[in-house]
Amino acid sequence: MKLEKNEINRNYLKTGVEGLDEIIKGFPKGGLVIVSGSPGTGKTTLAASFIYHGATRYGEPGVYASLIEDERRFYQYMRGFGLNFEKLREEGLFRYLALPTMLEPGIGSVMNLILESVESIGAKRLVIDSYTAISQMFESQSEARTFLHTCFSKITKQLGCTTILIREESISGEKSRYGFEEFIADGLIHLRMDRIENKLVREMTILKMRGCRIENPDACITLHQGFKVLPPTKITIPEKPKPFKPPPDPQKGYSTGIPDLDKVLGGLPDKSTTLLEVDPKITPLELLSIGAATIASCIYREMPCLYIPSGGTTSEDLRTYLKTYGLSDDQVREYLKLPLEEMRIPVSAIVAKASPEKAHQLFEKLKEYALTITKNYQKPPVRIIGVDKLAHIFGEYLIDIAHQGVERTKKDGGLLIWVLKPTHPWISERLAPLADIHLKITRRHGCMLIYGIKPRTPLYAIQFDKETLIPKLLPIL
Repeated sequence: MKLEKNEINRNYLKTGVEGLDEIIKGFPKGGLVIVSGSPGTGKTTLAASFIYHGATRYGEPGVYASLIEDERRFYQYMRGFGLNFEKLREEGLFRYLALPTMLEPGIGSVMNLILESVESIGAKRLVIDSYTAISQMFESQSEARTFLHTCFSKITKQLGCTTILIREESISGEKSRYGFEEFIADGLIHLRMDRIENKLVREMTILKMRGCRIENPDACITLHQGFKVLPPTKITIPEKPKPFKPPPDPQKGYSTGIPDLDKVLGGLPDKSTTLLEVDPKITPLELLSIGAATIASCIYREMPCLYIPSGGTTSEDLRTYLKTYGLSDDQVREYLKLPLEEMRIPVSAIVAKASPEKAHQLFEKLKEYALTITKNYQKPPVRIIGVDKLAHIFGEYLIDIAHQGVERTKKDGGLLIWVLKPTHPWISERLAPLADIHLKITRRHGCMLIYGIKPRTPLYAIQFDKETLIPKLLPIL
């Protein structure tokens, strides 16, 4: 029998956890969901967020039953994430159940305490933290099965209380001594930590969610201001221009056009060179969304921008994107300078193979072009250079060009920004020592990430607000 969409939705409980309901329909209503992971992966924060947002957003009371810590420490810890459980308790929407670590006569007492608390406030959400701690009291496998059967039948089914059961794993990934709980659970969520060049990245895998087809089971997560799931990055170009106010330039420097990135870097210093290294998984549109903010900010300030696009993007792509910032055709035409087009340089021709002399002559023309812009506008341009495009034209002569470009920037001022795609791996090692700032953009589970090598920064997720095209950075904590 085919179920209607509304009927399907009624079978699921919205978690209220930011980003999670974008990946799944929710948790099976009245179901049992196991959240597993090693210490520090965010299990408690996820479970607490499930309870908290259920109460604040949907008016559903919740119980948090714990053998791990006392009530006072729980409240204090959660306040750090902006979750005021004490207020929920006063409103009758929450109860914290601190279970004693040694119980007599045993596991039956645990279940009675939980059942009484759930029934007393009509809880629709329950967290048991943790199954691993409770399992230490089991004398046999049959007693473990009895506990799970009671939890599954009486709490989730009879009382209609959707339950999260937290399962601790060792750092090595070792599971509890029984492990059959995952077979009766309606959902399985595993949390873990990994590293990208010594940067901590948190990840989540939805191993099972009964009745749900999960197209993207893996996702990045962060504990910044609470538990958040980071769905794959989506960039939607609006049909109408969005209002844009360029961020202020820092003293003796320039804004990146992205306020959050300015806070991380302090802006881009005058006379500096920035290397932006791009992972091959990043799409041309995603890369354009970063560079366009810098260029739009400069154009609004009537600063000339000399732009050589990376492979996969064109100047027309940039023009189209800049219009969404509210820039007019006249503004773009006046301040966006495209030397390869204006000088009619054939990108398909590798002049370095023809002769070093020809490569040198072409580079001299590019230098004259930049000097003319400086003279006409009475200020040095911001140069954003697709390194792969120049490498295709100049070959290894590119390194000499890079050295001269850095020296010219140090002498005349302005900015030099290299955008480097991994089409020529040898280039990165040669350019990195020349750069004052070295950033990397990558992708994990569809989520755009950025971090700094010089200066060293934490890992940040790049997100886009629907109301503005300006990228926002969310720390991965």
